[in-house]
Amino acid sequence: MTRNFLRRNGALAGVVFASFSLALLACASGDTPKPATEVTAETQSSRPTVLPAVAAPVSVLSMRLSDAVGDDARKEVRVVDKPTLAALDFAAYYDNPIRLAGKDEKPENYKGLMANAKLAEYPFPMLDLLSESEPAVVSGHQPLAWEPFSKILYAQTGDDSLAKVLSAVEAVKWGEPDVFRAFQTVGRFWGIPMSDGTVEWWAEILPAIWTGRTVFFAKLKFVSRGETAEVLNHYITAEMNLDDAMNWARRLSSYWYPTLNTDLEPHTPGARWALTNDSPAVEAPFAVMRGNPMGSPIWVAFEVPAFVLSEEQLRAQAVADSLAAAGEVVPVNRALDTTSDARLQTLASLEGSCPANAETAKFRATLENTLAKLPKEQNAWATAGATPAESFLWFRRNANYLLADKITGQDSLHNPLPRLLELKHYLDSIGVQLLVVPVPVKEEIYAERLVAGTPADLCVNPAGREFTREMLAAGLDVLDIYPALMAAKAGDEPPHFSYQRYDTHWSLPGMLAAMEQLAARVTQYSWYGDAGAKPGSLNMQETTTMREGDLVAHLPDAEKAKYTADTLPAMKIFKGTEPYKGGKNAPILLMGDSFTGVFESVDQKSGGPGSLLAYATGLDVQVLTSWGGGPGVYHRMMKMKKDMQSKRLVVYMMTARDFWQSPMEWDALR
Repeated sequence: MTRNFLRRNGALAGVVFASFSLALLACASGDTPKPATEVTAETQSSRPTVLPAVAAPVSVLSMRLSDAVGDDARKEVRVVDKPTLAALDFAAYYDNPIRLAGKDEKPENYKGLMANAKLAEYPFPMLDLLSESEPAVVSGHQPLAWEPFSKILYAQTGDDSLAKVLSAVEAVKWGEPDVFRAFQTVGRFWGIPMSDGTVEWWAEILPAIWTGRTVFFAKLKFVSRGETAEVLNHYITAEMNLDDAMNWARRLSSYWYPTLNTDLEPHTPGARWALTNDSPAVEAPFAVMRGNPMGSPIWVAFEVPAFVLSEEQLRAQAVADSLAAAGEVVPVNRALDTTSDARLQTLASLEGSCPANAETAKFRATLENTLAKLPKEQNAWATAGATPAESFLWFRRNANYLLADKITGQDSLHNPLPRLLELKHYLDSIGVQLLVVPVPVKEEIYAERLVAGTPADLCVNPAGREFTREMLAAGLDVLDIYPALMAAKAGDEPPHFSYQRYDTHWSLPGMLAAMEQLAARVTQYSWYGDAGAKPGSLNMQETTTMREGDLVAHLPDAEKAKYTADTLPAMKIFKGTEPYKGGKNAPILLMGDSFTGVFESVDQKSGGPGSLLAYATGLDVQVLTSWGGGPGVYHRMMKMKKDMQSKRLVVYMMTARDFWQSPMEWDALR
């Protein structure tokens, strides 16, 4: 089925794409950026004219959907004509079933207090000219997804006024503040450049289906000045190449991963992909995203005609892949390090190190009480610090992990220990070492910031520490980085900490503390001297990266705008003049969840755990990341049988929260 229009609440909305004139650059102010300005009666009376959109054929975002039943019914391909960031962002955010899953159900505490309100009575003081029909002024202008664009605007201009106003629109609760779920969202969003260099904003407001209200449109009561018009023009006109588009897809998948369980499926960009299991593969997306927010997988693929491979290119790619699979990997003679000294020393250090006592019981009770007070749909919350720079966001699933019972007492699909032992036995059989590296959750390291009054050195996770002990006792080689991360807190300098304030992942200080310990462990293996290490062959450069906290999207709508992107210190590893990337002949495979990917394949890139480990040890490191969660990555490893001939060590790094009630089940090797 091909769909060129999107239906929301009974209203058909055409999704139109057009380009603005390059003349907009001349209208953009080159002065210091000015904040968004509220429109008053005085400014309304002397409004500049609207710059016309380009008189050119418009293109439509087309969506091809599966007509099948079952899992196949949850697949769709979104096609955009040109790979601009605006077009791809809109294709990803607008009416995306992964993001909308479970939101049509009416909240239990919804009362419908203003269900009969007329349009003129709608409680939106930040909006003007409300209408049930699409305004003519937006005709021919490209619709945007407001969330990603407002972040880009903030990064470029330092002005977050647009994000605050639109967040306020989505936060209106119609007299029912206790309902967590949004009563409405901003759908299509238009920036209309004016002749004086300002930009006016119009929005399509999509009421939740359970409110019974219909779509309406409105103008925002402020205009943007400064560099906004130039940023907007570049956003909607600059085209990306395939590498840029793949980086966009990886970053999006990593950002949505914590609560939407998104990952990119293995897929050759531009190759054929079938919407159903029994239909011919005629789609040709460059990226296929799989999400599983509610227990059932959903696939959304993104296609750009310029990235589609011809039949000749497909044949050439198949030949290249075959040659690469057949001849690139150089097998090595391997011998397992069977000594147990490091494992036994770690095991001994854990004995009695994290007792359940009155202090941990108090922490647990307070945390349980905090979670009980949160709306059940709220997956993140904030705590204030001594200064604004010390405010933190926390993740519900991480907190649930701290409240875990006996981890090995879970059912067979959630108990990780049998599967990790199965993986070890397989790797032992082919002469490859396994080192498991559980990454403690932020809430465990910063318990004193999570629950006021908690001693900074208190071990608050007896069940998690006991599971580490059980893994070691069962014969698994486990690197315990918890003590190093606890010690790293001593170097905190707000707003920079060992973990990111608004994100589930570590930042540079925490990652360096873990990598120093990991590198030391790798060099202790008996085979290290025979592995061809070349210390000093790589070089490191300091840099920074701006990162949106992945927890912000899961706050109440009224709070989201408070937490802007963080500029983080970072490292980037180079081999000569090129950013480092490990190859198939690497003796080390680092595999796992998003902790192996942040700073490595997204953000500044070539500065994550894989690159840092290669820099520190002098050994090449290949990285295999599953953005959808650590429990699934070893299935991908099992498909790399050729690559595994060069491997001496598999480092399995993942967040420890997936040891408890993981949404991705721990199923058998296949």
